[in-house]
Amino acid sequence: MSDQDAIAVLRARVTSIPADLKALFAVVDDPELSDDLRTLAAAAIFYNLNPSNLIPLTGGGTLGLADDAIAIRCALDEVRRLSPERAKKHAEAAPEAWDGLEREIALISSMLGDLWLPFSDAWRSVGMQEWRGHGAKQCVSDAEESTWLYEAVEEQMALRDVDEHAVVREVQKAPLVAKLSARLATRKSRA
Repeated sequence: MSDQDAIAVLRARVTSIPADLKALFAVVDDPELSDDLRTLAAAAIFYNLNPSNLIPLTGGGTLGLADDAIAIRCALDEVRRLSPERAKKHAEAAPEAWDGLEREIALISSMLGDLWLPFSDAWRSVGMQEWRGHGAKQCVSDAEESTWLYEAVEEQMALRDVDEHAVVREVQKAPLVAKLSARLATRKSRA
């Protein structure tokens, strides 16, 4: 396992964010999963929407999607670990989002090293914040809130134009680690 492998995975996941978000919505809507796991999935969706996430799209370019993709992978991995039978059902419905998940998490966490745990805490924290008057917990318990979240994602995805050449050019280890380090240090100093 190398950092280059992790970057290759991350680049692929940046371009698959729309499909991976659909896999998260399936988790949010799954009544056979615990509310905690469903809320975590909604939090990863909110993280993708929230402009105050660790690497914002404005000013972050395509690199600003890398942390979004990692948050999605983290939420799906949590479902895989804590509810393997339900994860298996979801993987059958959306194999492109679930196949290789454990390996991808190992690669990305290894590449991020000491930043992995602070990043995991930070994306969860940001994802649980209200955004536009809505929150992850409400989207799990209220069908209208869930519908709003789906529509908000559709709106955001329509505005995102992911240039695959920019992904290759911008999603690199050094800038990713530098931006995450700086943002996590800022969050830590405010705490």
